[in-house]
Amino acid sequence: MKYLWILIISSVALIPASAGEPQESPGRAAVTAGREKKTKKVTFSVSMHCENCVKKIMDNVAFEKGVKDLEVSLENRTVTIWYDASRTDEATLAAALEKLGYDVGRVPARDGE
Repeated sequence: MKYLWILIISSVALIPASAGEPQESPGRAAVTAGREKKTKKVTFSVSMHCENCVKKIMDNVAFEKGVKDLEVSLENRTVTIWYDASRTDEATLAAALEKLGYDVGRVPARDGE
């Protein structure tokens, strides 16, 4: 039992205080400092009607080139996508949703978004 406590205490001591935060090395910071972040957000209204539609969209659109994150709301019938503008665009993302069999419309961005 004594050895178990020693193992636990020594393991905790090895965890850095900022374990959840990504650490960048000085060299990496220098490489990425000149690169501009080009993540954009677009929201589409989509003709989905059930949880299977949500799953189908999540499983397929998440793997489109340039997609960083997406949020699917069955209640609002919307799909919000955050994407890398240097790798894809709104028209390509809308086409990906249409290819899955949905009617797609662009939801205008609200002020502050």
